[in-house]
Amino acid sequence: MAMLFRVEYISTFYDDVIHFESILADYPQKAKRIFQKLDKILLDLAKHPMMYPIYEYFPDFRRITIEDYLVFYTVNEKDNIIEIHRLLYGRMDIPKQISENEQAITIAIG
Repeated sequence: MAMLFRVEYISTFYDDVIHFESILADYPQKAKRIFQKLDKILLDLAKHPMMYPIYEYFPDFRRITIEDYLVFYTVNEKDNIIEIHRLLYGRMDIPKQISENEQAITIAIG
């Protein structure tokens, strides 16, 4: 039996969800469809955390594609935790968005 990983959400993911909901307020069916797909994916991810590809610009992250959106996550194999970091529109400057977020975390910790 495969070990289940615990899925945790980082605060930036919640910020992204709020932004996403405001953008798609006029398209409730699309928002519902994307979140339903995300829920299903996260259930599978808890069983198979390495199933999605590594993101080439930030190798600590793996990337899930859901329609026009990308979900970024990390896997902590030692503690069996998957951390969901970002939900971003696929046409954004993704490396810039992630880089700015990583710099903010470094400044806050450092």
